[in-house]
Amino acid sequence: MNKLVSLLAVVVVIVTAVMFRPVNGSQPVVMAATVPMLQSPPACTFPTQMASTPEETAWQLFVAATCPAGTQYPYVVWEQWTDQNQIYGSTALTAEGKRPRFHMSPLARIMREKAKQKKGRLKAEQILPESANENCNSQTWSKRTICEEARLNPDAQKYVQSNNLNTLAGQEQFVKAGTAFQFTPPSIEIKADWILLPSCSNPPTNVHVETVDGSCYALGGIHLISKLIDKWVWATFEPQNSVTNPQRCKVLGCNDPWGSQPARSSGAATQLTSALAALMKQANLAPEWLNYRLDGVQVDFVDAKNKPTILGNSIIEGDNAGNPRLMKKASCITCHDLSTVNVQGQQLSPDFIVGPPGNIPAGYVRRDFVWSLSLAH
Repeated sequence: MNKLVSLLAVVVVIVTAVMFRPVNGSQPVVMAATVPMLQSPPACTFPTQMASTPEETAWQLFVAATCPAGTQYPYVVWEQWTDQNQIYGSTALTAEGKRPRFHMSPLARIMREKAKQKKGRLKAEQILPESANENCNSQTWSKRTICEEARLNPDAQKYVQSNNLNTLAGQEQFVKAGTAFQFTPPSIEIKADWILLPSCSNPPTNVHVETVDGSCYALGGIHLISKLIDKWVWATFEPQNSVTNPQRCKVLGCNDPWGSQPARSSGAATQLTSALAALMKQANLAPEWLNYRLDGVQVDFVDAKNKPTILGNSIIEGDNAGNPRLMKKASCITCHDLSTVNVQGQQLSPDFIVGPPGNIPAGYVRRDFVWSLSLAH
């Protein structure tokens, strides 16, 4: 089938060249779209509805997002998306066409500031999420520097900018008008945490590594959220590497009945299922992506037994935002439910909490689980 498509494309090119060649020295006629564009593999198309299980849905989203995009940056599809700093008007931008600069984890920044507040060194009103994107986070306990970036796909970006939600004034107007924050179903956001390597001479194996401004970074953690359902799909991924991710699955355990053999693990390496291996092969993913694993998925605050669901990443919530012990109180969906704003532009800050959504102060409005909105100026 592929050979047939290629042959047809060559025939079109030849026919086009004959039909529109220069006549008597005149310039050739330019015809748009004379050669059909070959479609990307089906695995590189983002799902429009939930699959048979949340885990299968998570992998469909991950594979489509990491489909090859080029031999230089941006290497994969999600790196073509716009960084949150650019959407919300941060001054920490690079030249057009280059990678936006990494930044410190907003959650890590706020957790540190909350600790200072408890010790009487910081007032509550000084805790502002918008001040988080300054520097990468140097962990004193793990002796590593971890950087972060967060990107919104075109659908999420369009919703933010078309509703003027990239400004705090626009969000205040939303609250005044009683308009609900409601992202569109195709919306996706990816948060990526990068570990600064000591050098570029001996990078870790089977981990995605990139060189940025002369330094090498290993991609240690990926959060992916998708608005395929009202409460979003929450999924987190890590590579199987004891150097970059020594705490992977050791605190909360990992569970992936669709993509991993065995489904449950506590840090030991697992194998891909035949279904996931086939999906990755169809998408032609770079070899290192085959070593990434799904930690788990959330689709609700509680499970079928009304027990709070827990989800965290050993790099994003563990190493970067505190330490692995805090992951026992990590719930992506519950923390993101705190993304709120009132008519004065005041915002609540994130926290390590689990379970059903709690009460929010009077006058505050939920922002559809999206924390990047807190970066609006």
